[in-house]
Amino acid sequence: MSETTGAQGDPPPRWEWRTFAASLAELEAKIGRVAQVPPHRSEELYLANGHSPHNAKIRDAQLDVKRIKLTAPTGLELWEATLKRGFPLSAPMIASFFAALDLAPPAPRRESYQMEEFLSEVIGGEPGFQSVKVIKARRVFSFGGRRSELARLSIGGAGVETFCIEDENAERIEDALRELGLDPAANTNYPNFFKRSGSPAR
Repeated sequence: MSETTGAQGDPPPRWEWRTFAASLAELEAKIGRVAQVPPHRSEELYLANGHSPHNAKIRDAQLDVKRIKLTAPTGLELWEATLKRGFPLSAPMIASFFAALDLAPPAPRRESYQMEEFLSEVIGGEPGFQSVKVIKARRVFSFGGRRSELARLSIGGAGVETFCIEDENAERIEDALRELGLDPAANTNYPNFFKRSGSPAR
């Protein structure tokens, strides 16, 4: 991928709804057998910033940013994949990262940054950032043709579960939420979850 904040092959924006809870066993029972798929385990580092509504993380040694484009009256949110880039990151790409989060970039100290340099010098040098290590066991499946996810998270040793459903059509998500007895207005994304829970930095 070239050093831009997007690519022609990026997925189109998708509407999302997400919830977090200590246990989602009751919801999993409603979803049924389609959720019984092998989990994919990953270790991710979320780069939460209280001054930005957008979502940034590092997974599989790639910096990944999704921007929230719109919040519907029902509470659903429209998200767009904006930046995905492996390390090292050039100084212009660092500036693109901050622009994607609607934040002012710091003055570059290097021409390029390996991941540890980026975390210590760039993220560590910005007081607005909180690095949150999240270990996931994630199951991705289709619920009525809508991309869905159930995941068990470990954050600072504490366990929490999350469910997400997404689609390019907001009405299809609303139909699924009604079927599952879920409130669209109860939508909580990762940045807001970190703000509300005070998740420990790592």
